[in-house]
Amino acid sequence: MSTNILLIEDDSALRAEMLDYLMRRKYNVTTCSTIAEAQAALDDGTPDTIISDIKLPDGDGVTFYVDNVLRTGGARWILMSGNHDLVRLGNELKAVAHLPPCSIIDKPVPLRLLDLAIRAPA
Repeated sequence: MSTNILLIEDDSALRAEMLDYLMRRKYNVTTCSTIAEAQAALDDGTPDTIISDIKLPDGDGVTFYVDNVLRTGGARWILMSGNHDLVRLGNELKAVAHLPPCSIIDKPVPLRLLDLAIRAPA
């Protein structure tokens, strides 16, 4: 069974690079460039893994995670950003006891590290 991934990244070149890498590893990937698109994708079904940029044109991945993590059940969440302050904010989420854990990855994202985060045991 293949893993279903929701990838939210507003940089089209990076999104295309990540999509290509993930598809070569036989993942089923749905891509979005905004929070609104991602929300619509979640309304259509829950993926196994959600990978979201933290800074997006219509919101941020941290708020998207907080607003949706409980409704996505056991989905794995991976947040990423090139802004160290936003990465720090994302890491602070790990201290919030009522939220399931998420992984935080610095950009530029090493694609092998991303794959390892997707495959890591829950």
